[in-house]
Amino acid sequence: MDFKITRGQRYRVRVSEKETEAVKIAVFNLETDLAKVLGGTPAPEGEAFVPEILAGTLGCSEEIGAYIDSSRLQDEDGNLRKEAYIQCVRGGRLVIAGTDRRGTIYGIYTFCEAIGVSPWYFWADVPVKQKEEIRLPEGYDKTDYPSVEYRGIFINDEEELEDWVKKHMGEPTIGVKTYEKVFELLLRLKGNYIWPAMHVNSFNQKRENGALADRMGIVVGTSHCDMLMRSNNREWYPWIASKGWKDAVYDYSIPGRNREILQEYWRESVEQNREFEVCYTLGMRGIHDSGFETKTLEGKTEEEKRKAKTQLLETIIRDQRGILSQTLGHDTMMTFIPYKEVLELYDNGLEIPEDMTLVWANDNYGYIRRYPSEKEQHRSGGNGIYYHNSYWASPGMSYVFLCSIPLAHTRNELKKAYAEGIRKLWVLNSGAMKPLEQEIEFFLRLAWEIGREDALTEDVDTYAADWIDRNFSGGHGRETAALLNDFSQLTNVIKLENMDYDAFSQIAYGDEAAVRIHKYEELFRKGNAIYGQLPEAEKDAFFQLVLMRIHAAYFTNCQFYYGDRSTLCVKQGKMQAARLYTRKSMEYDDARRKMLHYYNKTMSGGKWDGILNPEGFPPPRAAMMPVCTPPLEIGERRMLITVWNGEDSLSFVKRGEKWIEIGNAGHGELEFSIYAPEWLSVSETSGRVGSEKRILLSPKCFDRDRQGEMVVIDRTEGEEVRIPVCIRIFPSDCPNTEDGGIISVEADTAVSPGFRVIRRLGRCRGNLVEAAADRQQREGGRPDAAEALTYPFYLTQDTPAEGALLEIHRFPSLNATGRIRIGISVDDGPVAIVESFSNDEWRGNWKQNVLNNVDRLYRKLPEMKKGLHHLSFYPVDRYFAFTRFVIYQGERKENSLGLPGGDQRLPELWDLTAWENQFYGDISLKPRPVEYAPVISREDSLAVTSLIKYPEAYAAPISPEWYLKAGKKGPEEVSGTIRIDAAMALSGSSRAWTEGFGWEYCSSESFGRSGLAMYIRDRSLRWETAEEAPSLNYRFRCGGGMYRIWMLAKFNRKEEAFFAMGFDGRMLPEEELYSKGNLFRYEAEQIYRWVPAARITAAPGEHILQVCPLASGLRIDRLYLTKGEELPPLDAGWNG
Repeated sequence: MDFKITRGQRYRVRVSEKETEAVKIAVFNLETDLAKVLGGTPAPEGEAFVPEILAGTLGCSEEIGAYIDSSRLQDEDGNLRKEAYIQCVRGGRLVIAGTDRRGTIYGIYTFCEAIGVSPWYFWADVPVKQKEEIRLPEGYDKTDYPSVEYRGIFINDEEELEDWVKKHMGEPTIGVKTYEKVFELLLRLKGNYIWPAMHVNSFNQKRENGALADRMGIVVGTSHCDMLMRSNNREWYPWIASKGWKDAVYDYSIPGRNREILQEYWRESVEQNREFEVCYTLGMRGIHDSGFETKTLEGKTEEEKRKAKTQLLETIIRDQRGILSQTLGHDTMMTFIPYKEVLELYDNGLEIPEDMTLVWANDNYGYIRRYPSEKEQHRSGGNGIYYHNSYWASPGMSYVFLCSIPLAHTRNELKKAYAEGIRKLWVLNSGAMKPLEQEIEFFLRLAWEIGREDALTEDVDTYAADWIDRNFSGGHGRETAALLNDFSQLTNVIKLENMDYDAFSQIAYGDEAAVRIHKYEELFRKGNAIYGQLPEAEKDAFFQLVLMRIHAAYFTNCQFYYGDRSTLCVKQGKMQAARLYTRKSMEYDDARRKMLHYYNKTMSGGKWDGILNPEGFPPPRAAMMPVCTPPLEIGERRMLITVWNGEDSLSFVKRGEKWIEIGNAGHGELEFSIYAPEWLSVSETSGRVGSEKRILLSPKCFDRDRQGEMVVIDRTEGEEVRIPVCIRIFPSDCPNTEDGGIISVEADTAVSPGFRVIRRLGRCRGNLVEAAADRQQREGGRPDAAEALTYPFYLTQDTPAEGALLEIHRFPSLNATGRIRIGISVDDGPVAIVESFSNDEWRGNWKQNVLNNVDRLYRKLPEMKKGLHHLSFYPVDRYFAFTRFVIYQGERKENSLGLPGGDQRLPELWDLTAWENQFYGDISLKPRPVEYAPVISREDSLAVTSLIKYPEAYAAPISPEWYLKAGKKGPEEVSGTIRIDAAMALSGSSRAWTEGFGWEYCSSESFGRSGLAMYIRDRSLRWETAEEAPSLNYRFRCGGGMYRIWMLAKFNRKEEAFFAMGFDGRMLPEEELYSKGNLFRYEAEQIYRWVPAARITAAPGEHILQVCPLASGLRIDRLYLTKGEELPPLDAGWNG
């Protein structure tokens, strides 16, 4: 007889009174879910002939054993598997049984999802799928169990979650009401483990937090810096204060009473948690992720210190184990996390007891640093991994807005980890959880099923399609999966949080930046179309799980694309275009702000207000306010021609599009006509140009050599430009033919037994090719020719005498205890070894590699003649992987992707504002908040110190020419204040001027966003002293006295944040500058912020103020000198 419940029908869920509270909670939620899906209610006791579900745990429920074959839940040795469950239908009754409490819970929640209740019903508002009936056939039988024993998340950098909790959860901080929802989600996703939030509070400070976790079935642990369940950042100082101990130090090297205090601190924590299922981290580091404190070891040599620290840490672990043994009286899980300076001690002989789990860390960007040795793999305590999909990083490197790490990236790195013996514990840094819903579920699903041939997570397109179809109606899974995976491959090239100017070229070998924007346009269009087809009830959930990240990436990338294009157009003389693109960049900036307003204030009725604020702090901000370059002035109309790749002529050696651009240097429009040979296709032969037009060109036929000339005529002014064009035919059908000095080859276009293809992990697109895992490292780099990947390529000219340049786009995986090498040879010649020295974090080019998600390796190739050649790659070290390689003939032009071709049209200019109003609603944006640094800077760069003001309106806009006029007049003192707009120095007058090279201007937020700031664009520039640095100079008259100098400036990276000041030819000592001339604080990244830069004493009369950046990239907007203590005025009052 089938198991069946129909809509409105009463049912019964039976569970033994002996069951744990965790199982009873799951059963209660099952009854709630059944009511949501079918509208029925539980039948009263004694009512016969109702559908029945029997749920229970082996050993708790005597009845359950009669219905199941427990051997199906056993491992190869006949032992019951941990957390295994079975669902079966026997005699019309659904039986759900587990080998332990969590096994039963997983069986229950798996059934809940199958009937239509998503694990994300609360955290992403996925609607319940109501049904007329649910039915399972007699004989239905399903068993399942996990591959990794402990699977969980780390709620980290959770300040936004905290803000949301205060508004919506009825508690003053993240506590039991929030954790109840978190723990339920984890269990529904088959997780069992958590490192709770530790920035905003301490989980341990309220015993009911731990009691709730244990009652629901969640194991609680702590990260690498928090020992024996203590969250030191929030517990240590309050704890010693409560005890009245003023001299206690978190330093175990101090013997006697200080060490006893630390033991008592830990013991109290263990006593509080003794009744709970917890995982204790052992060892010691400093408070809140700082280094291991050992004051008594100062004065020793480095070698003596290392030995002493090793012995001390062994003592600490021994004493901590003693506390556990004495307090608990039973075994418990213990972890040791060899991280940062503690890893060095471990590698130098630190002995860790065999039964402790070693938890390895990745590099915080998703690349696993090392794998356990053969000896470590056989430890009884096993091995774990601490993995990141979110990270508050070193300055300028954070990514906490959203996650763009591809699922294929996570899968491949963790698949290697599992193969290398990391199977005990997997924990994911998931930030504040939203908007990382996809990543959390994928990680936990992967941990549950890794190693199985039928694992859904083995193919990320299949997985994502199933995930979408489980949560939404309409069968959009396959199409949406493609969007999500395309999004991550495209966006992880440079994360949204780390975007900056000049990230992608618009002129080298085509326009790679425009190609990216077209792909984002496609994602945006298709995502919106799917959204439009969904029922209204599903749209908010779809926006949260899918569409928000696509909108955010599209808007952010367009901001920076148009910002860069405005700068390029000014350099090319296309002034109308520069003005247009500056405006478009700001429009996309506004679009992202409106999207965030919609997410917080409108979506789901404002339920998630406060949880997503990438423009606020903490945690660190995402990239914002890109550099734009509006024209200072627009002159007379004149036609300008730009040719593809910066060349003087156009040559086609294979089919495909190239382009010319027709620009207008001045006001108005010009009329053009183009005359081209009949064999050349021209996208537009006549028209009018106000800003610029890109004309696409391609051969109509490709049968023989052809030469000709294209003529572009400005019919308005009567000028013409002639451009030679030709077709060159070569006797080869090789797909990899040199064109414009470049050959780009995708790695997966060749096959070999020495390599395997990793789908969906190519940089920007496509697949990755990786040296096979069963190919062990070969001593001396002696490659096996039978395992080579060989690629043909065709040179259309002889290489220069110095040879061509090979660029390998390596996936920047790590191997901290080994090497990363590949062998190459040309035309079966000698094999050369190419090696990456970025084999661990902070080695080689690691920082640039993780920010760009590529390790570019270079090698000069031997001289070659024109014609067909072959390049072979030989596996040397396992896991060496690459997406593509590029061969450059002649000087390499700066580019990011090494991908010529693609859709070369200029991005479409469309009415974004009208679309925003329709989708997000008519939102009136106020100016961004204005932040003021305190006069005395705090050393703690993590703290929030700024005074923040919220302007109600923008100031009236000005034209760029205003700066030129104001600079000639110069600044003047009015009522004890002197107000200087930095871009006045563009006038080059005796009152305001620049010195040194490299000065450029860019748009700023001042004057209602029409203002200008000064900066130096070339990122490579640094100056050791103020005397050699370039300067902004301003001559002014004043009445005399002491003045505080405020500076409004913006930096994106810490290295940009240094400045100096001079007064009347004397450079001020750094002690007299704000924070010794260092503007960096995490709260100051990415925004214009007023800082009290210096104080000066001036006699009545004329003076000169100098401002010197000590690195390129610092944007300087305004200076405000005042005799008073007031703050600089808001923008609307600047000229008041």
